[in-house]
Amino acid sequence: MPKVNKNLIKIGDATLQSKGTTIQFLQRYKKWTDECSRLTGASIGVKGSTSLLNSVKNHAIPVRPNSKNDGTTGSFLSLKNIDRIALKRKNGIFYEDDIDALEVLEGDIKDLEDHPTLNPQNIMFSIPSRYNKKTGSYPKGVKMVPVYGHYLDDYFKTKHGRKDGDKSWVNSQPDTATPPIYQALFGGTLVTEGLLTIIEDSIVELDGAEYQLVINSAKPAKYLQKIPSFRSALSSALKSSRDGDSVSVSKVMSKLNGKFFDAKTDAKTQKLLSNYASIKEGIAGDFTSFSLNLTTAKTKKIITDYYNTTSTATKRRTFTKSWKDILVV
Repeated sequence: MPKVNKNLIKIGDATLQSKGTTIQFLQRYKKWTDECSRLTGASIGVKGSTSLLNSVKNHAIPVRPNSKNDGTTGSFLSLKNIDRIALKRKNGIFYEDDIDALEVLEGDIKDLEDHPTLNPQNIMFSIPSRYNKKTGSYPKGVKMVPVYGHYLDDYFKTKHGRKDGDKSWVNSQPDTATPPIYQALFGGTLVTEGLLTIIEDSIVELDGAEYQLVINSAKPAKYLQKIPSFRSALSSALKSSRDGDSVSVSKVMSKLNGKFFDAKTDAKTQKLLSNYASIKEGIAGDFTSFSLNLTTAKTKKIITDYYNTTSTATKRRTFTKSWKDILVV
């Protein structure tokens, strides 16, 4: 039996078992929110107790070109969706809708980075081209020039006596500065891992998740015989459970019960398993194997279905009388 961890969840008529390592998305996202929450006030160049996390929510709002996004459905609402996922998926099982939500946020962040003015690197402030290096005063009519990223440039610090801020936050050229909001999204010295990296990795991680299904359904297992690994195991179990003209149902059951069968990851097989296990929501990732909890009656039905779908020639070679008459418990 393939090795699995203890990440189990009851869903539909099955128990889902996560294979491999535990998904890291929730831990990484929590670390990011914790870091951004701890960065407040002077550490991000603002007055008061506003955190970097709130700054991202309130200001990093992308507007997608040629979309219905009017600037009110940007990262703030997307982060609420991620918070919802984090709250509801503590059992470690994620859904296709979760991947969709992550992809929306990924698109928002990338659109923000590509936007000429909404990119946090390109937030523009005007400063005098000449000013007193001690007082910050400047003559009337002096030319104003732009700086990008953050307002805590040398001029502002001089005029207002500020000592906070970092030189990397401000630059005279666009697409160059790395202010705190930019670092929260793309990483930097303030935030060790940017949100975009976490989201991109998590999409791959969730989509590549693998699970085993332990199916407890009382439904007939007829359609599972369309899965080659199961039909092959059933055929072998039947051949090795014959005694003359009789087939031992109990032997067949013991050879199939609780055993894991490989499942292809094509859409047809995945849907078949979901339907059989009464799983209505699309699980993120794939069912790579499954097992059945069989009863005597269910095993008889499986055998019946097998021979009903076996060619007449095979039946004739195998039995000299109706197979229904040769099943023994």
